[in-house]
Amino acid sequence: MSETLSKDGDTMSTGKSSDDVEWTGAEESLYRCLHDVFCNNHCAISSLIKTKTCSQVCSFALKEASHTPEVGSDKDKTPPRKKPKKKHRLWYNHCRKVNLKKDSTSNHIFNYQPCDHPGQPCDESCPCIMAQNFCEKFCQCNTDCKNRFPGCRCKAQCNTKQCPCFLAVRECDPDICSTCGADKFDTKKISCKNVSIQRGMRKHLLLAPSDIAGWGIYIMEGCDKNYFISEYCGEIISQDEADRRGKVYDKYMCSFLFNLNNDFVVDATRKGNKIRFANHSINPNCYAKVMMVNGDHRIGIFAKRPILTGDELFFDYRYGPTEQLKFVGIERDIDLSAS
Repeated sequence: MSETLSKDGDTMSTGKSSDDVEWTGAEESLYRCLHDVFCNNHCAISSLIKTKTCSQVCSFALKEASHTPEVGSDKDKTPPRKKPKKKHRLWYNHCRKVNLKKDSTSNHIFNYQPCDHPGQPCDESCPCIMAQNFCEKFCQCNTDCKNRFPGCRCKAQCNTKQCPCFLAVRECDPDICSTCGADKFDTKKISCKNVSIQRGMRKHLLLAPSDIAGWGIYIMEGCDKNYFISEYCGEIISQDEADRRGKVYDKYMCSFLFNLNNDFVVDATRKGNKIRFANHSINPNCYAKVMMVNGDHRIGIFAKRPILTGDELFFDYRYGPTEQLKFVGIERDIDLSAS
């Protein structure tokens, strides 16, 4: 007990120990933070708080321990943790259903917009679900959202439909796909083959006159089937602007428009890279694929079959019957004469 002097000079008890002092809210918060690091080293905590002695910190620690529930008290109430393999098997089936649903709706690919509906789960009113997109890391919904894409747990190259990312026509996300090697900083050490667009792992291309029409693109290093060659780049414009420009380009019989999704089109006429000079063919050696890459739709050009060094690159422009007769007549004549 602490003692103080009275007015008459006699000692009197205050009824309060020197260890029972008032703690401010800031001091209590600082103690709880330091306790996680120093545990029961009260003198070390006291030296950092500076306003409390070792005994005062020890007294407060005993008081805190009496109000803290035991860790094992709610152990029986905690549900068992689900096995990750089962969860990803369910996600694999979910990706397959979504992929088949998109295939049945004839090329309806909607632009991704992060959802933001505080306090509400991602149900049928969620913009991601309405657009048949997964919730991404940019969405404001909870991390345990049933529509959020969890990434893959592959240990291979992620270039088959066994990979949930490859099946969902998207590249592996380095923030959520950690076991496949997508998060490696050095591109030479990346084992994942499904990050080529975002890492810019394109092939060396050469622009030269083409035997078909105008200029053409030739590959300067051979590649195997399904290997990434280049990304189709250009201006991102709206569908309405693309319709307006398309009427002008049709008069010049030269168009570099490429549908990205239902909302936007890539126009490589004024701004683009070399791959825009790849000519059309009814028997191409490349194919184009629109992929989801970290929340954005991007166009990748991939090898349809093994390509040798020096071969010219072609891919199918998906012309209609009218454009087919107008633009590929030369190639048909060559095929007929060869047969």
